Amino acid sequence: MKRLIALLIALSALVACRPEYRFAPQPVALTRSQDTVFLDTVFATVGSSTRSVRLVNPSAYDVNLSRVHLGRGAESPFRFNANGQPGPDLNDVVIPAGDSIWVFVETTAPRGDGEMLWEDSLLVEQGSFRQSIHLVALAWDAHFHYPNRVLTIDQPEPFADLLIPYVVLGAQEVWSDDKPHVVYGYAVVDSGATLTISAGARVHFHSGSGLWVASGGTLLVDPANTGSFDAPAVLEGDRLEPFYRHIAGQWGGLLGGIFIQRGARAVIQNAWIRNGTLGLRCDSVADGEPHNLIVRRSRITDFSRAAVYSGFGRVRLENSVVSNSGLYNVYTLGGQLEADHCTFANAFPGARSTPSIGLFNRYDDGTGTYRYRALLQADVRNCIVDGSQESEVGFGYGPQAAFNYRFEGSLIKLNRFPSPAIYDVTDPQRFGGCVFNAPALFESAGEYDYRLKLGSAALGIGLPGATSQVPVDALGNARPQPADAGAVETL
Repeated sequence: MKRLIALLIALSALVACRPEYRFAPQPVALTRSQDTVFLDTVFATVGSSTRSVRLVNPSAYDVNLSRVHLGRGAESPFRFNANGQPGPDLNDVVIPAGDSIWVFVETTAPRGDGEMLWEDSLLVEQGSFRQSIHLVALAWDAHFHYPNRVLTIDQPEPFADLLIPYVVLGAQEVWSDDKPHVVYGYAVVDSGATLTISAGARVHFHSGSGLWVASGGTLLVDPANTGSFDAPAVLEGDRLEPFYRHIAGQWGGLLGGIFIQRGARAVIQNAWIRNGTLGLRCDSVADGEPHNLIVRRSRITDFSRAAVYSGFGRVRLENSVVSNSGLYNVYTLGGQLEADHCTFANAFPGARSTPSIGLFNRYDDGTGTYRYRALLQADVRNCIVDGSQESEVGFGYGPQAAFNYRFEGSLIKLNRFPSPAIYDVTDPQRFGGCVFNAPALFESAGEYDYRLKLGSAALGIGLPGATSQVPVDALGNARPQPADAGAVETL
């Protein structure tokens, strides 16, 4: 009996707490924080970010919204949530006197053809009195590359197995510029196959996705050289909102962003590769094999780890800008690196303790034991190496393996008197014709404009050897003698 009495008391208390609404005798014109909601450009079938609009009841009476719904009903590509209740059609939504509610709007546009403008209205009704909020979204149709297989890498207990979803591309596949390409998981260029990315094409990678050029495969970006530094093929994440354009870490999975496996090859021209975790990752090259990565007239920017990572690979960079990486712009463990007339600038917005360029012939295998890979060649010629660190070149080596490097005709930010003395800037075998720790004076590094201002210490310091190899700058201008250091000549 006591339990029954307690229950009745509790129920009566709940009833007593119900609000007593004083509804307005006439419809109230609600104040809207905006009368049009513009959602960011999205890909068809891919959900947008959420946008919000506030509905304010300015009156001294409570307002009952008899209906809140989308004008196109179930056919609408939009969806909403009002005051915590999901649409697409709500009844009896109350806004107390002097109060407000939030309405959150998203969209997933259906597949179409090319660029699609989607519009609808969110209708807010008080009986026969209606107010509306215009909804607008732009969607791009795209070529979607979805995984249809999963590679499982077994892990010891208690760790979960590693899963790599992937799809194998066609033997001679061409990604043209007719529509963007969107990649989920890894798109694999198989042995004996070639993926050609045309001039001006746009490739977007979902989170955790990338390209895998398997042994014997070939990746070619703009092989006909019909694009340009300022009109590049773009490889980036799949968030199209302007805010995300240069935010690092948006794509790249267990293998990195673009993984060039041992025995594979990539030649990249006139491209802008940006906003991932690990950009170009090169596996090792056997003795006598050609370069497994060549990059010309391109930008590789905004990576949360490294923009170019080579593990005993053979890499050549020409007329290219590599900038703003959380760890290294270029990291090479052994192998060969050649960089002629490149700009390496690191102003990564987050905390960073590593240099722009890291040259190593050893690594810790995780047990405190060093393993060695010979650095056969690291030639950095007529380049700019700049950034926010005190020293933007790092060396890690031991005498157990070769460690060959040389900087010449370059502007370098470097501690000239290291302790211990692991390098000597007066050694002509290692440094020739370089300028140290003087201002590069870029036109606008924040806008990725790495042309040089008058007064830059990089003007006219290039040596003829590299210039003869790269006589035209990234923008197509003939270089004088002596040329400027860096990717772009100042005319």
